[in-house]
Amino acid sequence: MSKYLPYVYLLLIVSTLLSACGPTVQPTAEPTKAPQCLRIALSMASGEANSLDTINVPASEQAVILNQVYEQLMDLDSDFVVHPQLAVSWEPNADATEWTFHLRQGVQFSDGRPFTAKDVVWTYKRLIDPNVGSEAAATLAFLNPAGIIAVDDYTVVFKTDKPVPELPVLITTKNTWIVPDGSTSESLKLNGVGTGPFIPVDFQPVQQPHRFVKNPNYWQPGLPKSECVDFYVIQEPTTRVAAIQTGEVDLVELVDFSTIPTLKGDPNVSLLETKASQSLTFSFWVDTPPFDNPKVRQALKKLIDRQAMLDTALLGFGDIGDDNPVPPSSPYAWRSTVPPRDVEGAKALLAEAGYGPGNPLKLDLNTADAIPGMVALAQLFKEQAAEAGVQVNVITNPPAEYWDNVWMKQPFCISSWLMRHPGEGLAIAYRSNSQYNETHWFRPDYDALLDAANTTVDQAARIALYKQAEQMLTEEGGVIIPVFMHMVAGIRNNCHGYVRHIRVDRFDLRNAYCDH
Repeated sequence: MSKYLPYVYLLLIVSTLLSACGPTVQPTAEPTKAPQCLRIALSMASGEANSLDTINVPASEQAVILNQVYEQLMDLDSDFVVHPQLAVSWEPNADATEWTFHLRQGVQFSDGRPFTAKDVVWTYKRLIDPNVGSEAAATLAFLNPAGIIAVDDYTVVFKTDKPVPELPVLITTKNTWIVPDGSTSESLKLNGVGTGPFIPVDFQPVQQPHRFVKNPNYWQPGLPKSECVDFYVIQEPTTRVAAIQTGEVDLVELVDFSTIPTLKGDPNVSLLETKASQSLTFSFWVDTPPFDNPKVRQALKKLIDRQAMLDTALLGFGDIGDDNPVPPSSPYAWRSTVPPRDVEGAKALLAEAGYGPGNPLKLDLNTADAIPGMVALAQLFKEQAAEAGVQVNVITNPPAEYWDNVWMKQPFCISSWLMRHPGEGLAIAYRSNSQYNETHWFRPDYDALLDAANTTVDQAARIALYKQAEQMLTEEGGVIIPVFMHMVAGIRNNCHGYVRHIRVDRFDLRNAYCDH
């Protein structure tokens, strides 16, 4: 006999006695319902490299989920202005060689540990430790580990060898999420512990969905507004659109431009558009033929029709680029107007490099449907290059494999970069020691310009140095940046509180919720 049967008999006896005594008392409250999680569709997978460790963040899936677990000293808005987060205030000394940060008190990590200055010191020393192998080491090269000091539990000082007048912005990157003192890659990989609004549930790198639940120790009263969040990776653009139209997801992090007309006609969905947010690039290795010839690089830059790429590949959702990571519309730009297309000039340069009708330049260009516009951009490049006699073979790779197996492994690829402050944007892919030097641009004179800019207190002089570095990339570098995308998200109209940030790696869901 089952061990549960005696309890069943007991329940039957009690029920009979209650019936004999009169009507059964009805419950006054409805049964508790399981919370309806906020459901998010992401466009890019991090694959097996996905992790809750902040040390390296190669793709947007990981960047988005780190936002839920961790916080930074400062938050960075879409205009690259820093605001208090775990630090409530900060100030430099007279020559900007010493910055003092005053930390928020009463904050706990999700496991109950108190947040203190020791956690900040550990986080930044770990990011610049050469034995750890962080992608942030290049952009944080101005930091000296001996100069990161916990003065007391709630005061941290950064002492630098040279002035760093924009240190608050420069130390607020996609990697600088604060982790507990003593954390390692092994301890964080599957069990991230942070001060952020959500906590991971049984995290695994490749998982559908990634679930995060409300952090009961979160320091901001009333936040987050959702009890839980589910993240799904849906890389196929039309599938993402179908998911939000049918209500299977509440928010699509990135809408492909080709599907925007469909969503514009849907009364249940709204579109959220940023200003210039992310570059699309043609990146080639400058130390590999034929790209090691500067005339070839200059010719390729001349032959493209940037406006046609903007209008066709992005359907107008973007801005023209000038072959460096700073848009011409920025006050930091070295020039505000990009020269028009010059096919005849491109032909002349190619002829000087030894290419012409009897010996056409032939190129293999790798792309993938990994980010909106990437495949269309490659096809347009092929058509435009043909007008100058250049033969381009477009290789369309599977999006799930592109960033791991193709990008940085082939000499000519379409790539993409988030918008960054010039101090970081000019370094992340172009400094000699960058982990992501995708064009093999190893120029000590370029590195010296960035070092000088980062340590120049006078703002006008600092901007002038940034502009020199931009001009060098535009005229000599191994990158064509024809356009900057406006990022577009889709959200169902019963959902509220989400604001599309200019950067994919800043994905704030603290105020987001849906009326289900």
